[in-house]
Amino acid sequence: MNRYCLALCSSALLLTMPAFADVELSMPSNSELLVVNGNEVSTQDTLKLQNGVNQIAFRYTGRYQNQGSQTQFQSDVIIIKFNEKNAELALTLPRIRSSSAADKFNQSPKVMLVDANDQSIHFEQGKLIKEGLQLGRDYAEEITAYNLTEQSASLQLQPEGFAATQIVTAPIVASITQAPPKPNMPPVEKSEQINVGQMLDFWYQQADEETREAFKKRIESK
Repeated sequence: MNRYCLALCSSALLLTMPAFADVELSMPSNSELLVVNGNEVSTQDTLKLQNGVNQIAFRYTGRYQNQGSQTQFQSDVIIIKFNEKNAELALTLPRIRSSSAADKFNQSPKVMLVDANDQSIHFEQGKLIKEGLQLGRDYAEEITAYNLTEQSASLQLQPEGFAATQIVTAPIVASITQAPPKPNMPPVEKSEQINVGQMLDFWYQQADEETREAFKKRIESK
């Protein structure tokens, strides 16, 4: 009897648990998906994403009647960033039926992200703008550059090696500019002098303006 009850409870628990363990995102038919988490992709209706922060780039594509003829509309590239887990989400875009509506959308895109209960999901939004000719764009490269900015939909990444350079170089420059010469040093060969000069040039270029001024004053005092 206990085993039977346990089986029933286990079955009920499985039925009440969500059928998804990650994030599913449904894209509307009037959209063209371009980049998902930094990678260029082909158009898909549904995306399988990992839990946590996700970023996609897409554009609105559609047609509307303009003076009796069909006009093709393609918006600027829109970026959204959201942080969800174990969810079924859907992206929705408005219907565009005129050139004025298309222009208005391009200036301020109205995008909605909703869950399975049709509740609005918070997300950050931006645009990936490139001036001039739009053919042959490298969207993965553009999104990488965008993610180094502080814009709201950016991942706000640090350039590789930036923090390490800032932390390491300043103390080394200080030690070069402040350390007193050691007495009774053997003469330095010409090739070694060249290497020292190259090192000093390198660290001087890495230093901030205050450290450079201190370096100049120390040389002038010799």
